[in-house]
Amino acid sequence: MANFPSIKLPALSKRPALTLLFITEVKTFRVDVDKTGVLFGNAEMIMAECPNPAKLAECVNTIAANSRPLGRKVWLLYIRLPITLLSIPAMQVEGVDEATLVQALQFELEGLTGQSSLDMQLAYQLLSNKDEMSSYWVSQMSQLHLEDVHKAVKKAGSSLAGLLHPAALPLSLENPERQDWLRMECWPTQLAAIRNHPEQGFHFRLFSFESRHWPTELERWLAEQGEVEHTETLLNNKIEVLPNTTFYLHLNDVEPVADWLLVWANILVKKDQPAVPVLRYQSKINKDVVLMASGGTVALLICVSHLIWHLHQASYFTGEFAALQKIETSMASMRKSMSTARDKRDKLKVKIDKLKGDTETLPRLISGLQHRPAQLLEALAKGRPENLLVESIAVDKDEVKISGISLDAVSANELSSFLEKQLLALGWSVIAPTKKNMELFVDGGPWEFEIKLLDLGADGFNQKPHD
Repeated sequence: MANFPSIKLPALSKRPALTLLFITEVKTFRVDVDKTGVLFGNAEMIMAECPNPAKLAECVNTIAANSRPLGRKVWLLYIRLPITLLSIPAMQVEGVDEATLVQALQFELEGLTGQSSLDMQLAYQLLSNKDEMSSYWVSQMSQLHLEDVHKAVKKAGSSLAGLLHPAALPLSLENPERQDWLRMECWPTQLAAIRNHPEQGFHFRLFSFESRHWPTELERWLAEQGEVEHTETLLNNKIEVLPNTTFYLHLNDVEPVADWLLVWANILVKKDQPAVPVLRYQSKINKDVVLMASGGTVALLICVSHLIWHLHQASYFTGEFAALQKIETSMASMRKSMSTARDKRDKLKVKIDKLKGDTETLPRLISGLQHRPAQLLEALAKGRPENLLVESIAVDKDEVKISGISLDAVSANELSSFLEKQLLALGWSVIAPTKKNMELFVDGGPWEFEIKLLDLGADGFNQKPHD
């Protein structure tokens, strides 16, 4: 990496203005800087792990107990912080206040992930307004867990400047002065793709490793970018087969991580909000509530003047309400009876439909189960590339694991694609292969691979094979 701030060795008695902690599942990297972003002291690696957000406060306590005093302000770059890209119709959020926008984003996020946004704190960053859609980059964390992190940092004698995911550093790794660049970043569950164009600005995409189509989606996205002056790759503990780039950085040691964190520090020390979603602890004391409380005395005086009139009205409506309650109780009982009858009818209909379906499915299911081991072997024999050797076929509960060795990095994918077409009608879903480079050859390889076949159950035999 180049063009980073020169190293400055401060007096040991001084305290750094800012501490950056890059926290992973197994260890933490620390960098201290002064108020201008210049390195303060030495970077270090601390054996403090954090497998999930609920353990983040505990991790901060471990770091504080096993390291020198933290800076006055602390930035946490946490690798497991959930991040998502959301698109909302621009008309839906145009002109709304921040609270309404956050509610809209939480609603979209809940529909996308299926997880309740109740008691969650969300941070967002607008990426673009295009084709009448607003694209947002969001991160979220439990309010209780964020409060615990705030308390842990405060206990260490510092204040929490912010919590963010380390993805999408908005500068080139090779040279922060570059204006035209593209980068791919491998994180534990996602691939982040970033494109910075001198005229079109900053573009950001996320690809989930849980989707077996992510390599194809990445290739399509890269093709859309056209010619790029400079390309680079950032690797963490997640290694995937990616297109070649002109520059690589692997966050596996103190020195490369320190250089990378110094670029982050130069962005975070600025007064302007960084162009990333940053979670900050918000006090539970609501300013609006304080203002309302200060005006409570005046409101109370006004209410007392109407008290007698309201008592008179209450006496009248109490009698009317009692009569309506009796009617409502009777109607509720009738509705309950009707609902019970409908439920019984619907359950009976479901049982009848299932029995009809079973009479058609069971013969096909039995025949398929009898013949699919032989058909699996036949498919392996037909679809196996020359550079690939199948060593074992093992059954584990509802999975079949096919493992072996390939002389190149693509043969396992070819075999996986062939099996997917041949075995769908046999009740199996083919999971994309996992590969490990054994690095026995000079130019890489061979590769160990494993392809999983997931048993879809009886419903799997109702599917039609691909052409």
